[in-house]
Amino acid sequence: MNDKHQDLIETMFPSDGSGIKPYEWMVNPTRQRQWIDDKGIFLWLAFFFSEIGAGLYFMSLFYAYKPGLVLGWLITLVIGGVIHMLYLGNPTRAWRMIMKPKTSELSRGIWVIGIFALLGFFQILASDGFNMAANLVLGILCLLIISHGFATMNVVRALPAWSSTMVLPLSVMSGVWVGSQLLQFMFTVSGAGQMASGMEVWSEVFFLAYLLCILLYVWGTWHASDTARASIRAMLEGQLKQITLIGALGLAFALPLLFTLIMWGGDTNGFVIFLRLVCICAGDLAIRYLIMKSAVYKPLI
Repeated sequence: MNDKHQDLIETMFPSDGSGIKPYEWMVNPTRQRQWIDDKGIFLWLAFFFSEIGAGLYFMSLFYAYKPGLVLGWLITLVIGGVIHMLYLGNPTRAWRMIMKPKTSELSRGIWVIGIFALLGFFQILASDGFNMAANLVLGILCLLIISHGFATMNVVRALPAWSSTMVLPLSVMSGVWVGSQLLQFMFTVSGAGQMASGMEVWSEVFFLAYLLCILLYVWGTWHASDTARASIRAMLEGQLKQITLIGALGLAFALPLLFTLIMWGGDTNGFVIFLRLVCICAGDLAIRYLIMKSAVYKPLI
């Protein structure tokens, strides 16, 4: 062995044991990196924009509110779609994903988004009233898009923090909650103050349901296994601790609760609605980041 190889070995495996430990991933939980580090950050953003856009579209169907349908359609397909393409990389190979809808959750999601793009476009052109059949189909498509991101993560059984039974309910409530707030803010800006006030009761219900889903997710993950518990611990340590305290507890929970209590009973205020919208968008992004960043693989041994 020459001196160069010897120096390399001493650098990688110093005598104090601080270097690389081969096969450590086989006996200890190992954090996943593909879906959140480097280009994986695009997937985090793509899921967020696609789902809140579908949430806005879904809520707008109940009010036959054409501006909400248009904006929700654009957020889902333009912003969410472009960011998705940034993550996929080589478009000459990425198209192959659509060929496996029977076995791939990602492929099924692409098909759902494609059908939504087509039917949603015609619904926007023809939305002069409430069409029960069309709204029912598009409502189902919206819910499938809202749950698509977390559903794709949910099938990764090697990551217990993602395979929790509460992941899908949490994703649905997340999309509906943020989408409802976007719609309520649009009502306020457009001068439809009475409709914004009427939505406040639903906002209170969605907010409480969203918080309940978060609490059930944390409780269920903590009690699921030692590996799943390691993900919750990771949220309370290091850099993630600040995101948990400021983003999850502060922006997603404390401040929206304060603003909701201020407007309790339907006495809405446009500026407070705007502040709550900003907080819940930032808070929801923080919660999604925590779930994706803290996920660890089960050790093989």
